[in-house]
Amino acid sequence: MNELEYSRKTFYWHYAWVIVVIVAGVQIVGTSIRMAFGVFIDPLEESFGWSKSDIAVAYALTSIVSAFVSPAAGYMADRFGAKITMYFGVIIFLVGMILTSYISQLWHFWLSYGVVLGIAQAIFLVPLIPAAMLWFRRHLGLAMGLIMCSWGVGPALATPVIAYLINLVGWKSAFIYIGVVSTILMLMMTFIFKNRPSDRGTFEYGTLEGDEPLSTHAPAGVLLSEFQSHMRKTAAFWNMSSIHFLGCVGHAVILIWLIPMATDRGLGLVYAASIFSMMSIISVSTRLATPILCEKFGVRIVMTIFYVLQGVPVLLLFFTGIPNIFVIFAITFGIGYGGETGGFPILNRKYFGHAPMGSVHGFQMFGAGLGMAFGGWVGGPIYDIFGSYNWALWISVIASLGGAVSIVLLENTSKLLIPDWIKSEKELESSNSEASTG
Repeated sequence: MNELEYSRKTFYWHYAWVIVVIVAGVQIVGTSIRMAFGVFIDPLEESFGWSKSDIAVAYALTSIVSAFVSPAAGYMADRFGAKITMYFGVIIFLVGMILTSYISQLWHFWLSYGVVLGIAQAIFLVPLIPAAMLWFRRHLGLAMGLIMCSWGVGPALATPVIAYLINLVGWKSAFIYIGVVSTILMLMMTFIFKNRPSDRGTFEYGTLEGDEPLSTHAPAGVLLSEFQSHMRKTAAFWNMSSIHFLGCVGHAVILIWLIPMATDRGLGLVYAASIFSMMSIISVSTRLATPILCEKFGVRIVMTIFYVLQGVPVLLLFFTGIPNIFVIFAITFGIGYGGETGGFPILNRKYFGHAPMGSVHGFQMFGAGLGMAFGGWVGGPIYDIFGSYNWALWISVIASLGGAVSIVLLENTSKLLIPDWIKSEKELESSNSEASTG
């Protein structure tokens, strides 16, 4: 039985699943140091006497820098392939981690963690989702669900380990150990990564007899520019970036300030990190389910529900005097947080088909990065001014619910927004072929 006959099944062996494992693995390893940032706040405050808001500036910087680099990183992946782009980003990541371990002044921390690691995060992470999408003709929801799970598994595993490592060897050595081990793992995974199915002499996963063949190479620069010009004229291109922004503000407040909030209420650092891990573990189930649900029941409906489910549970944190409220919050918020981002790859496929997604995803990560920057930073100055996190919690609630409203305003997903993309690509390939033979 050949591959095209197998492809009628929902699941069968294909190198696309190796790509899914690689992308998930790099996400787990590469994002953990950023997602577990809250674990470093108290140790840095104790070591240097810096305020929480000063420390949070570094997180905001890494998110801002990553946001502004993301569109360029997406273009690099479209033009030159994700593999080369990922190698470049991993090396910068190692440099940033080592530099951070040697900081002695606040501006050193802002530069090494904020700027250098911000550049690295964009360059090696932005290409991953579009790269995985290239391998799937059908059943994209299952693939994206498995990859999104890594966004919950990474922090869940890393946060208590990092907290234990800090207690064992100190935060400086922790940065070195994490940097070296993470770099080795990511280089190994990137080495066996392949940009496209044609690099393995195979079809995209889910290809059936009679399907139009897709491009086997990176698009020509002139065609890529043409597609981007059309893409920027669609409302969805801009709206999806703003939805990313609002969703990321909503959960960044929690991701960065939940642990300091818990320790402020008398919980130990390792126990607070365990609460964070519980939330991340709970999120894994909805990270897996959301893309599949989006394909089955409609992207906008499912995404709206999860944005609401991310915002409403934050109200529980106004009642921290209730026993086990942090545990209850971790469970309920984890459900919405896990489903908040899973619909975007499906939306991109619905709106733009099999066109190169690097630039699309890069601009969406621009919005996400700014949202993570604002949400991750705002808790610091609010606490320094008011002595509590209440206003930051309100910002989180309003941002998540605002994202739900924006999703409702998105265009209908029943048809492609740029239907002539494949036709334009074939015409360009044909003209290039005629020119070479002439």
